[in-house]
Amino acid sequence: MKVLSIGSSLLETTCPINELIGENKTMHLSERHECGGGHAGNIAYLMAKWGVESYVASMLGADDAASKIKKDFETIGVKTEYIETSYDKPTDKSLVLVNATSKNKTVFELSSNATLKKYSFGMEPDLIISDGKDLNATVAAFDKYPKALSFLIATRVSNEVLELGKYAKYIVFNKGTAEEFTNIQIDYNNSATLVNIYNKLKQKFSKAEIVVTLGERGSLYALNAQVKILPPVRVGIVDTNGAGDTFGGAFAYSIGRGFDLEKAVTYATIAASLSTTKLTSRLSIPSLTEVSNYYESKFGKKEQAQTPVQNAQPTNSNQVNTTAPINQTPVTPNVTPTPMPNHAPVPSVNGVPANPNTVPPVTPVGVNNDNSQNA
Repeated sequence: MKVLSIGSSLLETTCPINELIGENKTMHLSERHECGGGHAGNIAYLMAKWGVESYVASMLGADDAASKIKKDFETIGVKTEYIETSYDKPTDKSLVLVNATSKNKTVFELSSNATLKKYSFGMEPDLIISDGKDLNATVAAFDKYPKALSFLIATRVSNEVLELGKYAKYIVFNKGTAEEFTNIQIDYNNSATLVNIYNKLKQKFSKAEIVVTLGERGSLYALNAQVKILPPVRVGIVDTNGAGDTFGGAFAYSIGRGFDLEKAVTYATIAASLSTTKLTSRLSIPSLTEVSNYYESKFGKKEQAQTPVQNAQPTNSNQVNTTAPINQTPVTPNVTPTPMPNHAPVPSVNGVPANPNTVPPVTPVGVNNDNSQNA
């Protein structure tokens, strides 16, 4: 399987802090972790780490930051021949401050908004993944390789994302972007808001399969005309930065390997959750073995990967019932039934009756059960 990731690559510096950020205040940072970052860059890195032939297409400056990013890619095996060099704009950078107590993060991103000039991709990708930053390069790749599975990781509301949404077969939104696109505020005590937000996204992007990451609440998707939530893995959070990139990369990998939508969302949710247990967006990406072993421990023996899907169509092109509550069960913080095939009965949790086809929140062995992932 060959994967082309198009969009942002940058140099990321992560610093733990023990105090609140405020104006007219000097903060002394004694610890820092530097590595490559950026949405497309992180996804390309995950693909290479998971054994995929991974290519990244990004614009970097002619500076030391670019050299560090390329070295980071090459160390893990990402192919960098589609990285271009801008001689008039510097490499993008970000500073991530992670509160050691609350685990909340503050991200400062310095972007030049430089985009690719050449679209002569010489390989034949099975998957094309865009973070929505580089419209022209992505459209060129989508047009040139119509048989490739196309993914859009919608991390912001922009004209570029709206345009690319017309092409992508799979779109992954985060909660904030989904709410902004639809002008609907999610209320977890009112399941209709979740159904409505899915339906409105489906109206905007009718050709795509839609998935929404909900941070500590899990992941939203639809199957067989029914909107569902997959609860997150319960872990001890250290840093949530990059969990969304890990989700997007793991989801695309799983679809490319032929997993069905529900299994792909499950793999992605596990990967994103486990990524929050370490600092930095990239160095925290779990291995494929960690994710597959965890999946096997909860859902049974690992299945052989199917043949990569070519030119797949979304599995659900119809709107769901806007009046029906999700899974006919009120949405609660920790428990929302999610049917899984061949899964043994589970006990009731938090007062919700047991259902032989539902999956409870799960806790990795040896990980504190005090927080949840924030993809």
